[in-house]
Amino acid sequence: MLTKVKAFFGIGLGLSLVVSLLFNYSQSQTTKNLSTQLITSNLTVESLTAKNQALDHQVQGLVQSRDAAQLAADDTQREVLRLRRDALVRMKEVRTVIQHEDCYSRPLPDSVIERMHYN
Repeated sequence: MLTKVKAFFGIGLGLSLVVSLLFNYSQSQTTKNLSTQLITSNLTVESLTAKNQALDHQVQGLVQSRDAAQLAADDTQREVLRLRRDALVRMKEVRTVIQHEDCYSRPLPDSVIERMHYN
């Protein structure tokens, strides 16, 4: 009977060892798969981070270009307004000066009008 107990104990121990080895092998494979997936995920994250940074730099460049263009447009608009004001002032000055002249009420000769339109 003692030999039967030893035999069952030996079989039980052997089965326990086989099950343990199979479980350890399964866990090892799972760990390898997860490790591979983690490496792939990390590479993907690094790649996406690099792309994100490149897009960020591109957007910053475009924003700076837009801001510079807006400043140039604002400067141009101010210059146009200044030139229009100056032109109005000069037109008033010219009208004031020539309204007392004889030629003010007379029409311009045709030759002068033609030169004004074609030159």
